[in-house]
Amino acid sequence: MTENHTSLPTNRAFVIQLQANSDRSRFAHRGRVEHLTSGRAMHFPDEHELWAFIDSVLAAESPGQRKPEG
Repeated sequence: MTENHTSLPTNRAFVIQLQANSDRSRFAHRGRVEHLTSGRAMHFPDEHELWAFIDSVLAAESPGQRKPEG
């Protein structure tokens, strides 16, 4: 195991709970996400909504910082 000295700020911590999928060969992209610092949470129907929620929370937590292009 390598040692990682990268800072992981708590205001960027999320819990992601994934819905059980009866077809175990496929990953379920539905579930619930919660931002630990603010308590904001939502159920998401797909991975795009999950990332949209995370992006919006991080943008609100870091006003004035531009999102990296990519």
